[in-house]
Amino acid sequence: MTMLVVPHFFRQRYPLRLSRTTTIAPPHSALPALLIIPREGPLRAPHLMVLTGSSVGGLPRGDLVTDDAHIVADSDDRRDQGWHEIADVLVTRQQFAGVLDRYVGCAVAVARGDQGCLIGTRHGLVAEITGTAGLMAGTDPWPATFGSFLYCWLTAKLPLASLASAAIIAGRYIHSPGSEPGEMDVAGRARISLGYGT
Repeated sequence: MTMLVVPHFFRQRYPLRLSRTTTIAPPHSALPALLIIPREGPLRAPHLMVLTGSSVGGLPRGDLVTDDAHIVADSDDRRDQGWHEIADVLVTRQQFAGVLDRYVGCAVAVARGDQGCLIGTRHGLVAEITGTAGLMAGTDPWPATFGSFLYCWLTAKLPLASLASAAIIAGRYIHSPGSEPGEMDVAGRARISLGYGT
């Protein structure tokens, strides 16, 4: 399924309520989100990435570091075939190197697997993302979310070294008009390992 994705990165200076709900379907106002809590390196403040579609509404309070708009497509979905040539992020069940070779406009390719996902970039960076504490990192919507996250992190020129040791919490940001602080429904934690090569 092809999507126009708009990631917004906020430097968190305001409280954020973390919760775990037992509801199967997230509220209509919930947006996929990642909370990055650095443990070492040059990045000090927690960062919150919230993914929206083309319309923006219900974003958290915080200092906007960067935002971006890009196209995410599934290279295995024939319905997306017309978008493969212009997609910035492609999700696949194949090896990501073949996807990067075939589609020269693709900057980030995500190979989803049973235990998580492997992400490759055109510049040789490889990130392995696995889930802990209940997060199924290789199942939807997380491969596309992690691909958009890495794409935006790189385009914003945020420090890569901070990711390897950071605590990364995946979930959904819930917008409740008029309520403070913001709330994040936690799906689990992610672990990122970084390297170079294919």
